[in-house]
Amino acid sequence: MDFVVIGGVAAQLHQLPMPATIDLDITPSRSPENLLRLAKVFDEIDAALATAGEYGAWFPRHPISNWAQYDTIHLVTKFGLLDLVFAPEGSDDGFNELIRESQKIQIGKQVVHVISVDTWERMKTATKRDKDIFHLLLLARHRDEGG
Repeated sequence: MDFVVIGGVAAQLHQLPMPATIDLDITPSRSPENLLRLAKVFDEIDAALATAGEYGAWFPRHPISNWAQYDTIHLVTKFGLLDLVFAPEGSDDGFNELIRESQKIQIGKQVVHVISVDTWERMKTATKRDKDIFHLLLLARHRDEGG
């Protein structure tokens, strides 16, 4: 499956001084082949739409036309929360742009593409959300302290 890790997990992988995150945010490729692979992964991880309920709501995984047109999908899986962000703020071309700017990081036996720190900062700045501004302030303070 072709994707780039973004968000809090990307910050953790770069050892940025961020609070723990409760989900994994990824930007997958929208290529038809990748979307089909993604649908198979959804079956394997028991993906459901994230709702107020503990187990989420039914998620129409097949055919991919049921979900592939959305820009963001929040899922509950047997491994935890997963957010698919096809069109993240601060990125003009989604996966295609982010994969070019990504870094490969080894996690166990797997190598994954992770957005760079510069890209992470750009995306956080673009959202203008309070929590993202707070994260940028944490990073600035860390840098000021020589981190």
